[in-house]
Amino acid sequence: MLDTMFSEDDFVFKKELNSLLDKLLPINWDLYPDETDDFHWKLSKKIKLSLSIKNWIAPSWPKEYGGGGKEITKAIILSETMAYRMSPGNDRFATRMIGPTILKYGTSLQKKKILTEITSGKVQWCQGYSEPNSGSDLASITTKGDYNKETETITINGIKVWTTLANRANRMFILVRSQPGSKRHKGLTFAVLDMNNKGITVNPIKNIAGKFSFNEVILKDVKISSENIIGKLHEGWKIALDLLNFERSGIDYIGWAERCLDDLISYSKKNRLTKNEMIFDSETFKKRVAILKADLESAKIMTYKAIWKKSVSDDIHMEPSMSKILATEINNKVHDYALEILKDKIGFIDEDPQNNFVQRILNHRLFFVSGGILAGTNEIQKNIIAQRGLGFPKS
Repeated sequence: MLDTMFSEDDFVFKKELNSLLDKLLPINWDLYPDETDDFHWKLSKKIKLSLSIKNWIAPSWPKEYGGGGKEITKAIILSETMAYRMSPGNDRFATRMIGPTILKYGTSLQKKKILTEITSGKVQWCQGYSEPNSGSDLASITTKGDYNKETETITINGIKVWTTLANRANRMFILVRSQPGSKRHKGLTFAVLDMNNKGITVNPIKNIAGKFSFNEVILKDVKISSENIIGKLHEGWKIALDLLNFERSGIDYIGWAERCLDDLISYSKKNRLTKNEMIFDSETFKKRVAILKADLESAKIMTYKAIWKKSVSDDIHMEPSMSKILATEINNKVHDYALEILKDKIGFIDEDPQNNFVQRILNHRLFFVSGGILAGTNEIQKNIIAQRGLGFPKS
């Protein structure tokens, strides 16, 4: 499948993308992108602008919105390569979540305004879904969006939490309960807003890896125009679900896992298991790596299928849930084995900044705990596969 899926032009694009990243990333760059760090953030903005010049931020979007007008395979290559290179500058909230959603549900004006802004490389998006008491059970959200028919505005009050990069973002897509007295999936509205609006307070949350990528966002009397509603008032549930399907391909986890495994193999060729044996020469090591490579290839194919299927069909499928599970789990397995090999060198977080590889694997594994939780826990994904995909009853 992989040999026939990508064309010669795709391989040329990948080569050109890597050449661009070679010029933009610091020499021997091996840090997971942490855009809460000022240097990483500055680098992220520089890379986005460079991608924008080449119409590469969203290579498969229509040219009229600043896209490349290319096949979906270019978008797959972009995401996987950026993850493998651990490059900042890939705004997944913009290009893989709100962007495709606007392409499908947005008005002509919304498409022109929002999509061209994204492809300009000058904005950062964040996601306003989770709340203190609403995570994977998204239908239980309570953030209010009171609609005023006379002024055609929505006034938002509530709290969103675990909002990645809200402290950097200048745009948010948000799900609010706009119909008083509504329950669960009914009466929800999907909208976009400017993070500079009056009434928004962002409080960073320190994660298990010691970083501040997550945030609490407090919205108090935040007013937005009805022109910011995507789709219809009170009918945002299907749009919110569709956006999650765009999010759940898992392609980034494939790139991160491949990089970790390749770096582990390189490490094993330079370091000893015993006085007389290199790690790489161990039969146990070779067998474990072979199994991980096979599982990684299987997960990669599923992520490709999920992205492709979403690009050719407007239906909500089970494949994104399948690929999200496979990709996050293989990424954790690869990092777990890396930690097993490096266990004698692991200390505290940031204890030995000179040992970048060991610290990177430790920090990554801690951060990737979130992979099986965000975008709907993997347990929720299994229910989606069983019920929506296979037609099994709920109980």
